[in-house]
Amino acid sequence: MKKTLLYIFAIPLGLIASIILPAIFSKVLIFFIPFESVNNFVDKYVITILCGWIAVGITALIAPSRKILFSGLMLILNIIATIWMFTNGDNFNYFFIIGGALSFVSVIINQKELSAKDD
Repeated sequence: MKKTLLYIFAIPLGLIASIILPAIFSKVLIFFIPFESVNNFVDKYVITILCGWIAVGITALIAPSRKILFSGLMLILNIIATIWMFTNGDNFNYFFIIGGALSFVSVIINQKELSAKDD
């Protein structure tokens, strides 16, 4: 029962974390970095990559045994959301997808290392 609940809440919690945590990081960085150009760079690029990383990474952390499946689903949702926002007039947010892809690759590498240790 406990694992089923983790599977049910993995993707929504990944989405919520990808919204809340970067917003907190952005507010903290704005407070500590007084330069507007550096703040704009961090907000547009670094925080966006971090959002994609968190969305896929938190989902992989929450899912107990099917980490690659759930992180792959979250990456697909990231791509769908980016395309949907682009069709509604926003810029194509490829940094969000890059962050998610980097996290997905790190999950795959981590799973391969864990399976190699088990053998």
